[in-house]
Amino acid sequence: MEISKIPYPDLSLQSLPYSLHPDQLRERLITLDFRENDVFRFALGGEDEKSRKIRFAYLSALFHIQVVRADIKNTEPMKTYEREKGVRFDLLIEVEDDKGQILLVNIEMQNYQMGRRLSLRSQGYLARIVADQLNADNLYEFNPVVQLMILNRSPQVKEWDGYLHHYRYFSEEKGKRLPDERCQILWIEMDKLEELESKPVKEWKMEEKIHYMLRFSHVAEKQNIIHELVEKEEIIKMMEEKKVDFLRDTSLALARLRAKFDELDYELEIAESRLEGKREGKLEGKLEGKLEGKLEGKLEGKLEGKLEGQRTMIKLVLGKRMELSTENEKQIDSLDEQALLELTQVIDTIYTAQDLHHQIQTITKQNSRAAETVLSR
Repeated sequence: MEISKIPYPDLSLQSLPYSLHPDQLRERLITLDFRENDVFRFALGGEDEKSRKIRFAYLSALFHIQVVRADIKNTEPMKTYEREKGVRFDLLIEVEDDKGQILLVNIEMQNYQMGRRLSLRSQGYLARIVADQLNADNLYEFNPVVQLMILNRSPQVKEWDGYLHHYRYFSEEKGKRLPDERCQILWIEMDKLEELESKPVKEWKMEEKIHYMLRFSHVAEKQNIIHELVEKEEIIKMMEEKKVDFLRDTSLALARLRAKFDELDYELEIAESRLEGKREGKLEGKLEGKLEGKLEGKLEGKLEGKLEGQRTMIKLVLGKRMELSTENEKQIDSLDEQALLELTQVIDTIYTAQDLHHQIQTITKQNSRAAETVLSR
């Protein structure tokens, strides 16, 4: 199917300030997938009016409340000790309804299959959000936390189950919720939303329309339905307009880089886990040594591949903004894993050689001070 022949609401696209011809714009839009973390955060996590309205509509419909406030919170809590596992939420939102009730909502978008570890990650993130609310004065008082795990499909869930799955603290014997229970995880299997296609779009619930858009907006075969959703629903139209804003305001190369690094982080985590498991197992002698050496080599190779990929992509992004000298490239090549990650996080501020030198100098000094602090303890 040719993209230019896909029916699409020209009236909503031509009015937007973008230099591309509408056919070119449609083609670009279909390459953008809401399941990519940067696109997802840009659409739902922005501070602009469109993102705010999308959040209000989504959370109000999903939780059956009237949202009056939905503030984006810090998504990367500070580590409190050297080897603490870092946490990076996709979105963390403080929500207030019209009755003054406050809850924290963590939304995680998963575009690749993590299997069993996704459940562990979910529980770890939920526990961290609760723990970060506790202090010495409140006697374990904390606001309710709801976590939304949005994924394509969960292999653990049976075929005939619905697409929404609620998990809470329950009594195993009586099936009653824990007294004063304030934690909930909602798993959302977007692939199952294809079942909605058997009924008219006007009968879909608002949260179903938004979930369908998140999953299928980039799929060529679904463009007739996406077209109808955009035409008939203001919030869905705003989601598509946010894609246009993303193309105009954000480096797509940088978004792809961050998404790829998320996948590589997961692969490294798996390799580390396998290595640790083999070390704790009952293998002995030469077999254990060979296997451990093989796993260590594979882990080391994955890490080096990841770092080389980071350096290459950072150079690619910066090379579009400035002329990278040999000295600039050497500076980037000299950075370790932590420094590369920190440079990626501030790359949007770098447009000149002076900017690059300043950021690398700042990162290097901060890391040196942190290392000295740890050694002096």
